[in-house]
Amino acid sequence: MLEAAIWFWIPLCLVPVGIWFSISGKAKSVGKLVAVIGLILVMVSSWTVPSSDSTAGGHLLLSILAPSLLLAYGVHGTVFGGNVPVGRLDSSARWSGAMAILTSLLIFCLMHWYSITPLWRDGEVNPYWIVFWPTFLLFATSLSSVAAVALASYGDNRLNESISLAVLSVAMAGIALAAMIFDGYMTTSNEFRDYLWLAAADIFGTIVGISLAIAAFAIVIWAYENSLPLPENSPPPTEEEIKHVVSLAKNHIGGEEE
Repeated sequence: MLEAAIWFWIPLCLVPVGIWFSISGKAKSVGKLVAVIGLILVMVSSWTVPSSDSTAGGHLLLSILAPSLLLAYGVHGTVFGGNVPVGRLDSSARWSGAMAILTSLLIFCLMHWYSITPLWRDGEVNPYWIVFWPTFLLFATSLSSVAAVALASYGDNRLNESISLAVLSVAMAGIALAAMIFDGYMTTSNEFRDYLWLAAADIFGTIVGISLAIAAFAIVIWAYENSLPLPENSPPPTEEEIKHVVSLAKNHIGGEEE
């Protein structure tokens, strides 16, 4: 337990602490360094403390690091290489970003259907991988479809972007459907279907929880503001206050003096 605390849980706590320091502006460089060191220690925890079951999370992060970075680069290129008013990149960034997204999705598919599936102990599949993969597919499908509808409904001259997001949503749904029909390299289609429904429940519960939290926050603010008494009228100015204001006006009107 002590080794797990030193090599996994404390570094895991350092990641949000370092991000907080970096965002707050109090120590940006130190915060970034602390967050990176903590993340590295978490990802290598399967070697530093292999006896802890919690290190499966760090092993999964290390396994999906490369395709995740490639996906982030692709999203950045496709977004800022298009019709954006601020921070627009060269038009070639859009095409390179699209290729990066397709490559990252291909790698993820190979991790499910080929021999590069994340293996943890004794040749067994990482227990968090079968949770991450259907959740990622379902979340990406939902987010892309909602964004496509939002762009088509509320955006100006965003038809091409909306179509691209709709195509991405259909592609992600197709990958999920294929995983529900065909067995993976280390997981069966039945297991994928079970975890897909669990992922749907998790995402639905998260949305409901966020909505309830926002509603509760709004109700508390509304109740507090309604409980406040009406502001009282301030008393009229006294003679001394009027004389002071008049003297200030006389000193600053006319333009002859400073």
